[in-house]
Amino acid sequence: MKRLFAALLVLGISFGVQAETWKFASEEDKKDVQDIYAQKFAEVIKKESDGDIRVKIYYYGQLGTENDIVELAANGTIQFVSVGTGHLGSYVPEVQAISLPYVLGTNEEVTRKILTGSKTIYNDLAPKFEKVNLKLLSMLSEGEMVWGANKAIRSPEDFANQKIRTFTSTIPVETYKAFGATPTPLSWGEVYGSLQLKTIDGMVNPIYFIYNAKWHEVQDYLMFPGQQPYVGTVSTNSKWFNKLSEEKQAMVNKAIKAADIAAYDYQLKINKENMDKILKERPDMQVVVLNETERARFKELSKTLHNTYYNVVENAYSADKKADARSGAKAILEKLIQEVEAASKS
Repeated sequence: MKRLFAALLVLGISFGVQAETWKFASEEDKKDVQDIYAQKFAEVIKKESDGDIRVKIYYYGQLGTENDIVELAANGTIQFVSVGTGHLGSYVPEVQAISLPYVLGTNEEVTRKILTGSKTIYNDLAPKFEKVNLKLLSMLSEGEMVWGANKAIRSPEDFANQKIRTFTSTIPVETYKAFGATPTPLSWGEVYGSLQLKTIDGMVNPIYFIYNAKWHEVQDYLMFPGQQPYVGTVSTNSKWFNKLSEEKQAMVNKAIKAADIAAYDYQLKINKENMDKILKERPDMQVVVLNETERARFKELSKTLHNTYYNVVENAYSADKKADARSGAKAILEKLIQEVEAASKS
């Protein structure tokens, strides 16, 4: 009897320590900014749950493309997903306000303040995610978006006949059309080979990512246009989250705040370090920083994209909802611009 009791006790303990598993899919790879975010998130969840919950992280390609993992989160196959705003436009058209050039700017402190605490983002934009069964948890900057090319690009005329890899949603595509280039949407896994074979001429991404993906090996120029940061989003399945206990929801929110800080600190560090590595490996790399006069021309062209954004949002809705959708999109963009201006002054 004692042996039977002991065996049952062991089995009971064995079953009791079976950790609950939450799945977190990222569009990026190990040691990229979204990985640091996911790792810190997983660390805090494990600590706060006393090891009862573990977070399994999936990297680029393990569960499909960027659009695939958004779909998996929306249908509840996975619990968490991190992708750039440029990949969310077909799900939440309003989010493309974040993708508009020269709206957020490239001041890191201002960007962080807006992306983690903006009333426009979390009161006006976030509810749009709920319509596709996603809950927006946070946004993060991964550093200034840098143009890569095999020639210096200082003006819209320099973009002529240049095929530039962009993200898959409308605003990034229309941005480079407005700038004079030929936008070519590609998943990032296809970019190196395309640059090497010269089926595309350039790309746009933060420095840390350009180095990690080795794109600096197949580009001769890097341009800093002061255009915008790469913005990642972190979302969860809305229905799943709403069914969590208050304790677990608080756990998620605490982990998100810790991950926000970890990712912010890391991206500042890794962007600087990887720029140094690029220049060491490619001493012939030409680095171009656009001056204010040069930037002004691209800023002016960017204003035409505001109307494009309104059209994109409006066209995503049925006829009876188009007017309200357009009005809502305009309100989101205008308030976001006001918030950035106020944050910049303070």
